Amino acid sequence: MNKEAQLINRINRNFMDYKAKMLRLNGQRIFEKAEEIAAYTQAHWYLTVDHHYEPEELDCLLLFQNPLEVVTDKYQNEVRCVNDVLELIVRACNKQDGFGNHPLMKKHGEPER
Repeated sequence: MNKEAQLINRINRNFMDYKAKMLRLNGQRIFEKAEEIAAYTQAHWYLTVDHHYEPEELDCLLLFQNPLEVVTDKYQNEVRCVNDVLELIVRACNKQDGFGNHPLMKKHGEPER
C-alpha cells in the first residue's frame, strides 16, 4: 500500500474512533463539543478528499498515531482564532465589502424596506 493510501486509511480510522467517542456523550455534552466536531469533520474531509499530498507531508503525518487529531488541534488553535476572524470582519467593514448575505441593522429613523 502506498503512503497516501496508508495515511488516508489511518485518518479514516481516526475519524471513526472520534465519532464513536462523541456518540457516547449525552446531548448537552455533544452540543458543547459542536465546534470541535465541526473542526474534526472539516479536517477529515480536507485530508481525505480535497488535499493533494507532497511527499514530505505524507512522511510527517505518518509519524503520528492520530494525524487527524494533530491537524484538527492545530486548525482549532491557530486557524480558527476568533481574534483573526474579528480582524477580517473589521477590515471588510472598513471596505464595506463582503457582507451581502448578512442584513445590516437599520439606522435610527430609517423606514422599513
